[in-house]
Amino acid sequence: MENNYRPAIVVVAFNRSASLRRLLSSLEKAHYPGKTPLVISIDHAPDNHDVYDCASDFHWPYGRKEIIYHRENKGLKAHILSCSDLANVYGSVIILEDDLYVSPYFYRYASAALNYYADDERIAGISLFNYPRIEKKVDPPPFYPLIDYSDVYFIQYAASSGQAWTSDQWKAFRRWQQQPVNFREYRGVVPSTALEWPLRSWKKYFITYMIENDKYFVFPTISLTTNFDDTGSNRQGNTYELQTSLKVDDRPLTFKPLSQSFNVYDAFFEILPRHLNHFCPYLARYKYDVDLYGIKNAQELKRDYVLTTKKCASPVKTFGRHLKPHEMNVIFGIPGSEISLCRRSDLVDLSKENNYQYYVSDFSYFYKTPPTRKDIMKFVRYRVNTKLKRMLS
Repeated sequence: MENNYRPAIVVVAFNRSASLRRLLSSLEKAHYPGKTPLVISIDHAPDNHDVYDCASDFHWPYGRKEIIYHRENKGLKAHILSCSDLANVYGSVIILEDDLYVSPYFYRYASAALNYYADDERIAGISLFNYPRIEKKVDPPPFYPLIDYSDVYFIQYAASSGQAWTSDQWKAFRRWQQQPVNFREYRGVVPSTALEWPLRSWKKYFITYMIENDKYFVFPTISLTTNFDDTGSNRQGNTYELQTSLKVDDRPLTFKPLSQSFNVYDAFFEILPRHLNHFCPYLARYKYDVDLYGIKNAQELKRDYVLTTKKCASPVKTFGRHLKPHEMNVIFGIPGSEISLCRRSDLVDLSKENNYQYYVSDFSYFYKTPPTRKDIMKFVRYRVNTKLKRMLS
């Protein structure tokens, strides 16, 4: 079936006029195939008149501009949901929070991806953002997907730094959301990081929905958005953790069906065992979980064996950890002892949190230079000062 989705752009704004102005300037510089509707939705705040003025004064030369000003504060979750509900009006939408910045080619990618994957019921949405790190509460490590001939990979994880969906994709989530959700029932299924998010997080619900229904988000290998992570509803101070390189060329895009891709990751950003088995057929004799980041807890490990960077007794097979992404060490059989395939019952330590040896090992692998004592003290002082500032603000 041939699709012809031309999504509306929906900007989610609240009380950051400088952020909104920066995003709108990037939207104005982007390329569009013709008339393209722009909706700027502003949640209520007593002192955000400058945000409304910014939206009102902005000239949109590519079609109709609509400003929605909510007379009562909805909060971030309800605001995102109401903005996404506009997919039912326009057929498809691109959702952009105000602290994002877009590539000039973001619309071409989003439109092409929506059209390509619209008929695949396992696709829950399209991300415009390429995660530079996995989402982890403390010290999130870099994320490197495998690279093949296509421009996409797949994660069982929702995107929130620029996402798009068709009305059918969004309606499927909204139907699921009508049922009561008891997140305690999803312990060991949904990553503990996401479960710890407050109930005002819409993404917490969407990730749970995807896992329960075996759905995936499509992610680009080169990002079409980047995130300034400005201070806001979920942030007390901006960081550089979500900044990533943007696509700056207009070469043709290549997509691949989910059913034919080996670049498929679970909600912990770990490659699926069945796809690793394609490269390493001998692994198929084991029923194993992949835990190369070492962040899955006892409940989250389900199978008899585990491929992990945690310490374990009597490993069946070991690998080094030098190539990136780390599954490449398994695919090419790099010798070493940093990665082990072992029985789950042989794991010595189920937690890598607050373990100095693991910290040095991970730091050395991801950043290649082992931290000196001076580096560690600087890092500790920075974290303490940051926490104190947040407590006092």
